[in-house]
Amino acid sequence: MNRPVPLVITLLLSLTCIGVAQDVPYWVDYWSRPPVNLFGPEQEEFNKNMQPILFPWNDHDEPSNPGVLDSDVQWLKDHPNARFYIDGYASSRGEMIYNLALSQRRADWVKQALLSRGIPENRITIAAGWGQLYPVCPELNDECWSKNRLVRFLFAPN
Repeated sequence: MNRPVPLVITLLLSLTCIGVAQDVPYWVDYWSRPPVNLFGPEQEEFNKNMQPILFPWNDHDEPSNPGVLDSDVQWLKDHPNARFYIDGYASSRGEMIYNLALSQRRADWVKQALLSRGIPENRITIAAGWGQLYPVCPELNDECWSKNRLVRFLFAPN
């Protein structure tokens, strides 16, 4: 049975974004604070050491800060029990559906980069793209857009 899955996904994304757009100040404030530590010292150390990977506009396979990726990989190798999520994001520049796909490509690229550098796949809980949802910076200018084009790592308890 062939269902209109793309139509349903688009409708759900549209409804979600309407609600999220009203919450932009919440997310800007949320990302400006230190991460909440729910799982103890392992999570605190993870949050302190893992840094976001930034990307240029409309790119998903060449980070703006490749040295950060290298240091993240080294930290993960030094802490073999740490599990995590990979969350990709895009700026609000461009169409919502395109940015959602771009952020997923960024998350997938970072996942593949970690795997190619020896991080086992079973440590990665999921790699997800969130598009322009949950922005770090709300203004519509180049400086702000560049802050929202990133992939970040979130601690996953064992």
